[in-house]
Amino acid sequence: MIEETKLKSATIYDFANPSHKLNTGWPILDLVNGRVATEFGSLLSHKLQVALQCQRLSTQSTRFSDCVAGLGSTCVVFELVLEPLKGTVWFCMDISVIATIVDAYFGGDAVLIPEEESRDLSRTEQRVVHHVLDALMSSLSTGWAPVMPIRAKSVGSIDVARLTSRSSDQIMVVGELLLLAGSTELPCQIIYPHESLEPFEAKLKRQEATPIAPQDQQFSADMQGQLMHCEIVIRGVLSEMPITLGKLLELKPGDFIPLRDVQTVSFKTQNIPLFDASVGNSNGRVSASVSRWHLPVHN
Repeated sequence: MIEETKLKSATIYDFANPSHKLNTGWPILDLVNGRVATEFGSLLSHKLQVALQCQRLSTQSTRFSDCVAGLGSTCVVFELVLEPLKGTVWFCMDISVIATIVDAYFGGDAVLIPEEESRDLSRTEQRVVHHVLDALMSSLSTGWAPVMPIRAKSVGSIDVARLTSRSSDQIMVVGELLLLAGSTELPCQIIYPHESLEPFEAKLKRQEATPIAPQDQQFSADMQGQLMHCEIVIRGVLSEMPITLGKLLELKPGDFIPLRDVQTVSFKTQNIPLFDASVGNSNGRVSASVSRWHLPVHN
């Protein structure tokens, strides 16, 4: 006898374009990076006896190839192990940033001068970097404490050229930090592999899953308030039209391109729909009036 078997319908999944990973939000990781930044600036100032502050900027996910391309050839990548996270975490600083910190350490004006070619760090720069990494690893332990205890240790540095030649389908979570030496801005990055954070997704997504000590409640409230001031780029396409390559090459200054009449435009950020808007004119300018939100509404 042949038994009838019910099969579940197949679901299409694009492994080459893991958008669910790219669109993953890590609100608690933002708070962690904020704590790391504050502690990092304070400890580094104490170690180097230089007035430094550190701020957390954005946290975003990107493909491995795009992440490495964004580092630049003069970037120095330091590999760290943060137990119990699996894999290695990167701390990235450009050579020019390291040189500026060294200059400030020896009483200079801390003027950032971009370097065009990669080079080995001098012995003096290596000694200062040792202090930088010590301050960072201590800051990482402090920053992660409300979520879970971690043990940070340095593995060594890796050449960006080696990373460029590596083929990987990993998604990297990039935390942008900004050191401030007076008015001089010194950018650096903490970069986590998505796979390292994924086992702790519940803790990094829901604040109620990670109790915060009473002394950290004011910090958390302040950090959440600051998050509301983070800038995002929204993009709406007012008009599109197909054109042949031949027609494109024939265009001359002064030529007109007819555009279709657009009534409604969908605005997005990082390909995530935010809202629809009706297009019109206001005080002689093109304007958009919000007509429908796409974001989920929380009760």
